[in-house]
Amino acid sequence: MKFIKGHISLIFPLIAILLGLEFFIVFDRTTDSFEKGLQAGYSMIVVSKDEMSIDDFKAWDSHIEHVEELEKSKILKRLNMNKDKAKQKKFEVSLPNFYSLKLNDYLTVDELEAVKSNLQKSSNIISIETFQSAYQSKYELFSFIKFSFQTFIVFMTIIGFFLIVKQMEVWNYLHAQRMKVMEIFGASLFLRSKVLINMALIDAIISAILTSWLFYLFKNSWVQGSQMEILKDNIEGVFKFSDIFILLFAAITVVLIAVFLVVINVKEE
Repeated sequence: MKFIKGHISLIFPLIAILLGLEFFIVFDRTTDSFEKGLQAGYSMIVVSKDEMSIDDFKAWDSHIEHVEELEKSKILKRLNMNKDKAKQKKFEVSLPNFYSLKLNDYLTVDELEAVKSNLQKSSNIISIETFQSAYQSKYELFSFIKFSFQTFIVFMTIIGFFLIVKQMEVWNYLHAQRMKVMEIFGASLFLRSKVLINMALIDAIISAILTSWLFYLFKNSWVQGSQMEILKDNIEGVFKFSDIFILLFAAITVVLIAVFLVVINVKEE
């Protein structure tokens, strides 16, 4: 029973760290898709005196990816101008040129303002509408959620790591006498720590498998029945087979660092 409790004491905090890591990976994948959606849905409106091509816009700022000229007839229709065809045609000719600009990335508010400032340097551009208020609201909310989630994962990882180190200290205490005898007979540090390393590696493998299994269930049961479109649209990114190797590598790295810290600390004492 003590043997099982000892292993569970290491497996639980290790799973907590791996869950945090996998959630971070999934969050990064899904939000990357979400960012691309926000980027695709955003455009700024530019009014110019003369016609401009995409090269003209890119000359002022490299973030411009796509330019679409807005038809003047459609703008007049939106303005509901009740004129006869001759006057409407004359008025249409006198109108400046309207363009819808797409960007190549989901920019910060400051970067968006920099794009506007660069475009305003052109004497040909009359007006620029960035819809900054709506853009800023979405960007700040998205950034806050991302920062909060990442901060929570970092704190959970730190707490989990300290619990792992404490469990390693317990294991080290249980095997202290045997390790002392091996030291007297000239055994190397690695050889003396072999039992701790083996136990830690076994628990690392178990933790990686359990975490992968939990996310596999999460993907194939809860996500498919969920109403969260961002997850359902990116269901393949929720868990991939390659994630098993990422989790396994992370678990082994964490336990080996913990073993090293404990053994070195004991040696110095």
